[in-house]
Amino acid sequence: MLNKRASLVVSYVILILLSSAGTLMACFWVTGTTYEGHPKRASGIGAAFHLRSFLERGHHDEGLRMQSTLANSTNFNERSDYAVSLVYVGKTKEAVELLQTLEREQPGAYVVAANLGTALELQGNNEEALKWITEAIRRNPQSHEGTEWLHAKILEAKIAAQKDADYFKKHSVLELDPQHAGAAMVIEGRSFSPNEVGKAIEYQLEERLQFVKPPDPAVASLLFDYAAIEAATNILESAKGLLKMAAEYGYPADRAEAQIKLYDHKIARRKTEQRVWHAFLSILAIGLLVGMLTILRKKRILFLSAKDFRERQTLP
Repeated sequence: MLNKRASLVVSYVILILLSSAGTLMACFWVTGTTYEGHPKRASGIGAAFHLRSFLERGHHDEGLRMQSTLANSTNFNERSDYAVSLVYVGKTKEAVELLQTLEREQPGAYVVAANLGTALELQGNNEEALKWITEAIRRNPQSHEGTEWLHAKILEAKIAAQKDADYFKKHSVLELDPQHAGAAMVIEGRSFSPNEVGKAIEYQLEERLQFVKPPDPAVASLLFDYAAIEAATNILESAKGLLKMAAEYGYPADRAEAQIKLYDHKIARRKTEQRVWHAFLSILAIGLLVGMLTILRKKRILFLSAKDFRERQTLP
């Protein structure tokens, strides 16, 4: 039996706990595992789940809508947009021809160089694509949130794979070592933090996955590199999702599985340690509760029954 003051204290504690639980639910964060085996709060969505949302984004209907609006336009920018609509409906050859015409008419436009590079890549002409993506970067280094340097690296890797059929079995786009992916990286003479590289990979994959379907060794390689960065900077659970996605795109299954097993071991060890810690805290909490109830009873704030209440009222 609790008196009024004790009841108010208990009600207040319960209110705080419920409020905290509501906040956690709204934020939707989960506890994951870092590479060092420590627990870490992270977004519950996961990098792979986020990227998969781009797989079903088709552009065919959008391309047709654009064509109905832009057909027969003589405006330079609208003709450039019409070239994009041709890519959307799969007419990359026609898109390349139109973009080449626009470049001859008005040399130097960033958007023409960037779209021409992308259309040429989708056409399978990686060397010409690299030439135009490099030119687009020269014209506007900050385009695509400053990530087009990675587009160029992807094309370089694809060109190397054309000369060596086993290239992606021995290399990745960024040649990242999963054990050292948490360190700063020097790429083409520029220093990038792991987070900067991770954001660049995510941005480039968001665009690429809308057009490129599995299997694709370049995408698979990029997903593997992204997994290494996620493991080093975020949580292993997110990295595992990316590794599974990399395997779906054709990354060597044995290498992906080896990393997944390593991460599973670290996750299992963290969960075991967490269970032991929770058990210890439970025992400690029970002990503290018993001690607190004993103190409350001695101070005549808490009574075990009506009889206990009457008996303790008679004590000095």
